[in-house]
Amino acid sequence: MSTDSRMDFKCPNCGGTMAFDPASGKLKCDYCDSVFSEEEVSRREAEQQRQQQDRESGGWQQDAGAMRAYSCSSCGAELLADDNTAVLCCPYCGSSTVVTAQFSGAIRPDYVIPFAFTKQQAVEKYKGYYTKRMLLPGSFSQSSHVDDIQGVYVPFWLYNGAVTADAAYEAFDSVTEGDEEVITYYDVRRRGTVSFENVPADASQRMDDALMDSIEPYDFSALKPFTMACLPGFLAERFDVEQEDSRARAEKRIRGTAQDKVRDTIKHDDYKVSQETFNVHYGQTGYALLPAWILTTRWNGGTYTFAMNGQTGAFTGDLPVSKAKFAILTAAAFLIPFAILMLTAKNGLLAGIVGLIAALITAMIAHSSMKPVTKAHGASRYMSEMHLNRQTDRRLREERKPIEKKSSAETTTSAEKKTSTEMTTSAEKKTSTEKKSSIEKEPPAEKASPEPARKSAGGRGNTAGRKPQKK
Repeated sequence: MSTDSRMDFKCPNCGGTMAFDPASGKLKCDYCDSVFSEEEVSRREAEQQRQQQDRESGGWQQDAGAMRAYSCSSCGAELLADDNTAVLCCPYCGSSTVVTAQFSGAIRPDYVIPFAFTKQQAVEKYKGYYTKRMLLPGSFSQSSHVDDIQGVYVPFWLYNGAVTADAAYEAFDSVTEGDEEVITYYDVRRRGTVSFENVPADASQRMDDALMDSIEPYDFSALKPFTMACLPGFLAERFDVEQEDSRARAEKRIRGTAQDKVRDTIKHDDYKVSQETFNVHYGQTGYALLPAWILTTRWNGGTYTFAMNGQTGAFTGDLPVSKAKFAILTAAAFLIPFAILMLTAKNGLLAGIVGLIAALITAMIAHSSMKPVTKAHGASRYMSEMHLNRQTDRRLREERKPIEKKSSAETTTSAEKKTSTEMTTSAEKKTSTEKKSSIEKEPPAEKASPEPARKSAGGRGNTAGRKPQKK
């Protein structure tokens, strides 16, 4: 088999390139070591293509005959609901301009996870979410329209496959032997696959990606083949983001996690990357409807959307912050340590710096607690296994470096400074002790007695108190 022909065969397990293996007489994957015959590879590819064609040609509208279609004239969302489910407002934008529409053709979902929480439970979760938030404006809870929360089956693409990894690193270990630092360098090589299953990416243009990432994970062991029996009482949205367009979001998470897992196998003090190649190969992509309770409310000119995982109960959503409460909190965080240090250390500069740091930390923590919605950057919980068929750490060289020591002159100067300081301190202590001792031994001063009157020129003493003599 020529080098060019081997590129025509992709591993059905991980998508890696396959080469003819003389030992087995079959095709062997260069990354995950899977072995298949040429017929098996071709049959797997044909089966995947047939499943995709059946799904696209099946048409969901055949199953949706007893359902009604709705369209939001504000954001364009297309929703499906049964006759008994009232659709009063759009769960995505909060608009009440939802009208009946003709349900257009759509791919039938492969899977569904049913709701595990009722509307009343979702309402209680929402109330518990905001009631203990000290920075929440008081008027927000009064205008949040909690009863408008709606159960929605959100469309998701579920990506499966594997990442083929081929990487080289220069690593080193450092130890101290006597007065030398010994550095040993290694050539580290890693090659293999990291498999992943059901990495989710929502397929709705109107749904905030970060909001959906924040209510992960779903327990995909509960996935069941799609059935319309799960839909009555809830809304369902058809996808409007193709799987190729959502793939970039999923791939960023997949590639980053595969890179981290491979690097985690390097058990040296430190390393630097010489070369890394991580290629993502996709297998069958699933289309699933996943449950979420959605509430969109407007307050003070802003729109706030909250979501709860309909399977696990995880709740999230960004909340508004009261500027007055935020200012009071940060001011208190500054003033308390400032006042304490001013009373104890009596250092205005130190007290100001510590107070400022405390205020900044408090402000960041308080703000993040009110704004918890963030995009996911990893996919570690969806990685099924890692198989490395090459994992070598080859020793390259060893270097010895003397540990720098202070020169004798610096040592002498340092010793002299230390001795001088000690002598000065000793002399000061001695002088202080002598002064204290002298003060303690000195007798207390007696009260001054009246100075005796001096004799006058005539030899008489003080005549005070005597009667004057008559002349």
